[in-house]
Amino acid sequence: MSRRKRPFLTMSFLLLLLAAPVGADVIHLKNGGTVTADAWEERGEDLIIHQGDDTLVVPRADVLRIEAKPDPDNPPPVKVQFEFSRQSTPPGVQRSMKDLTVDEIQTRIKELKRLLRESPDGREKRTTEMVALLNHLGERAYRDRDLVSAQAWFREANDHDRRDALAQLGLAATYFAQGQDIYARSTLEQALLDHPRDPSLLLLLGDVYYSQERPEDALETWEKAETILPGEPVRKRIEKLRREHQIEESYQRSDAAHFTLMYDGQIAQADLGAAILQYLEDEFSAMVTRFDFYPRQPISIIVYPQRQFHEATLAEENVGGLFDGKIRVPIAGLKRLDPTSRAVLIHELTHAFVSGKSRGTAPRWLHEGLAQHVEGRSTPAAVNRSLAEEYRSLADTAAWGTAFSYPSSLSFVEHLVAREGFFRILDALESMGEGVGAEEAFERATRYTLRELREAWGESLTRAHLH
Repeated sequence: MSRRKRPFLTMSFLLLLLAAPVGADVIHLKNGGTVTADAWEERGEDLIIHQGDDTLVVPRADVLRIEAKPDPDNPPPVKVQFEFSRQSTPPGVQRSMKDLTVDEIQTRIKELKRLLRESPDGREKRTTEMVALLNHLGERAYRDRDLVSAQAWFREANDHDRRDALAQLGLAATYFAQGQDIYARSTLEQALLDHPRDPSLLLLLGDVYYSQERPEDALETWEKAETILPGEPVRKRIEKLRREHQIEESYQRSDAAHFTLMYDGQIAQADLGAAILQYLEDEFSAMVTRFDFYPRQPISIIVYPQRQFHEATLAEENVGGLFDGKIRVPIAGLKRLDPTSRAVLIHELTHAFVSGKSRGTAPRWLHEGLAQHVEGRSTPAAVNRSLAEEYRSLADTAAWGTAFSYPSSLSFVEHLVAREGFFRILDALESMGEGVGAEEAFERATRYTLRELREAWGESLTRAHLH
């Protein structure tokens, strides 16, 4: 069973929203949220919001209107509102940035660099505009999952303004999405020296701490973010971590070259933990070769007693393991590794490799089909016959194979491996990791659409199992 590793957070999601106290400008957002401001200013394509000593950054495109706070000494006769318009666009950018092409933005950046070299006049305004343009390019690339380009744009923006919160956040997010937790953490910790109460930076830093097996630091960081901007994204993280930490705080920890293992020492013997680590280390090189992918970070494995597994993960009773960025498996009284437990471990390890290679974007059917295939399962003839009968009964095969099930996922992956070769699936995973959707990734890799591949699978099943 797989859950996606490291949700790919959008910049607007990371910029959380506050409930509005009385006596401050109220910034109304298009999504219905509000942010309060002691003061605010436009900077490039962003609105810079000041709350005491803190600063928030919100894209202007997300702002519906700004409602000015009343002046008790001179109250206005009507409520004052401000609508963003093209007239408020910074000099040199005549259209909204979202309407500009990448080439147009890059041309403007080159022009700004030339002006900065040739004249000191207006340096601050030109630098502000250039940083906003670079951040916008970074956000576009990040949204398209072109993490290399996003990292370059955000780094350049950061070079021009070391204290720009969005550049710091974007740079850290690209590091984290690529598994470079150490760089993400150092970037965020430095950024928080400039913006100590920025909730977006705190939220992401908590995610990094959690990935690095530092639950106390993650909890403290998320709790601080929640006091500044309470909301469901932070609350869910805190609840999940508290639930896990309550169970896992007394667990023993063992480290190997590529894995970190945590287990209940009162239930599992130390030699069982050593056997798990040894088995996974033995399999690691083969998995690296098989997937042509080398994980940047050690993979975490947590081994639970049966009841605690379900309490920690909230998984259904029939779930034998899951991957949510960490491999989590129940031992159910296991004393030593047996073929069943090895299959579960290799199944979940496959999820880690598929998630890493696709950067968390592989669809569920591919995750589960590959995990079953790599662990050594094969589809029973009776299941393939049933699938063949289902396919032949359809008047329209357009939606054939799109509904998820574990048996159909394995059968389809087996067909793809036999027809196209495992390396074509790796090509598709690599494209997904570069920001390409699954449909396009498979068409690039195989020259066929997923619909055509599924229909070919149905025809193959019919020929092989129905006479």
